[in-house]
Amino acid sequence: MRKFSIVGLQLELARDGNMALLAEQVAIAKRRFPWLDMIVASELSCHGVSTERAEPLPGPSEEAFAELARQHGVWLIPGTLFERDGDKVYNTAPVINPAGEIVARFRKIYPFYPYEEGVTGGTELCVFDVPGIGRFGLSICYDIWFPEVTRSLAWMGADVVINPSLTNTVDRDVELALVRGGAASNQLYVFNVNGAGKLGWGRSIVCGPGGEILYQAGTGQEVFALELDLDDVKRVRERGWNGLGQVLKSFRDHPMSFPPYERGARSATFDALGPLKKPDKTNE
Repeated sequence: MRKFSIVGLQLELARDGNMALLAEQVAIAKRRFPWLDMIVASELSCHGVSTERAEPLPGPSEEAFAELARQHGVWLIPGTLFERDGDKVYNTAPVINPAGEIVARFRKIYPFYPYEEGVTGGTELCVFDVPGIGRFGLSICYDIWFPEVTRSLAWMGADVVINPSLTNTVDRDVELALVRGGAASNQLYVFNVNGAGKLGWGRSIVCGPGGEILYQAGTGQEVFALELDLDDVKRVRERGWNGLGQVLKSFRDHPMSFPPYERGARSATFDALGPLKKPDKTNE
């Protein structure tokens, strides 16, 4: 059996200076759930949404998180922080193992343009292995709106996709549907953790490989723990969820080549959309 326990920290965070709160909540979670394997926080959990707090990686915040993971003996994905690399800023999630080692860093591929200003999108997908358990993939908030990201992580062998987010807009309900759809269409777990309070509207959600909702949080602060069965991913992919669709096999075996993904492909419809910018005021 490949059981793996994850705790989500849906916290009411301030606009900056949340390291002490995060450290406290990690310690509380470990005391309350001594059997937990991984802790996941929301996007931009430590320093908030200002790129002025961007720091190089490795850096002081990441080092503090690494010590926190080592102290409590847990896998830790502390949400994200803004990473400064030369003249560019990325929205980056570190992955830290129980020894306090940085095993991966993932740069958000799709910043929430045109609103996430001054942030450069990453260009590399991220999967990492938990020895004896399985493979995990990372996406960050708006990445979940692009099915190519989740499908690629599944293709790379991910059993679970961790998706820290920070959403406080009216499309949160749509985002929940996308999380559920991504889980079902790729037959894997998606563990989405949103912020609460001043920065996010909560409603974190965890979905299983059939798209079933395993847990959905409310809008306030919550710390929630779930035990995932990664053998269920293998079973669903082989047999279909409840013996139904074997989605990944059908995708693998079909000869279809999709036009948008062909090298150099252009679309008159897409070309006519105009520039990516904030909408102007309209009286229509």
